[in-house]
Amino acid sequence: MLVVVDTNILVSAIKSKLDRDNPTKSQRLIMDIISGNHTIVISTPILREYEDVLSRPYLKLNPILVERFLAFIKINSIWIEPLPTKKHEVDMVDEDDRAFFDAAKCMNAKLVTGNLKHYPVHELRTSLDELYGEE
Repeated sequence: MLVVVDTNILVSAIKSKLDRDNPTKSQRLIMDIISGNHTIVISTPILREYEDVLSRPYLKLNPILVERFLAFIKINSIWIEPLPTKKHEVDMVDEDDRAFFDAAKCMNAKLVTGNLKHYPVHELRTSLDELYGEE
């Protein structure tokens, strides 16, 4: 499955201590991407946001994990540069999220987010609970 992953999912996956026998849903998504079960779709604005957010000191993320994951993404993603939707076409709560929506729409990929309210109601938008089931 093609996926566009909102930054909050990456923060959650990297910040949480990994228990391989019982990973969090965000970690499970990352593990599925690394194992090839899902393919991540990325654009230049998405990568810039990943790099910016994941390097913020207050998040206290392991810099080695961040560096390795970003290196993996740069090599193993489908890179696209979609035409941005116009503000009057799609209303976004946070304009910084438009790049994620546009990438998902361009590739008919699932947009996986922990902030459903940040995106318009759309068949491509999904949460980790919808993707992996509620516990």
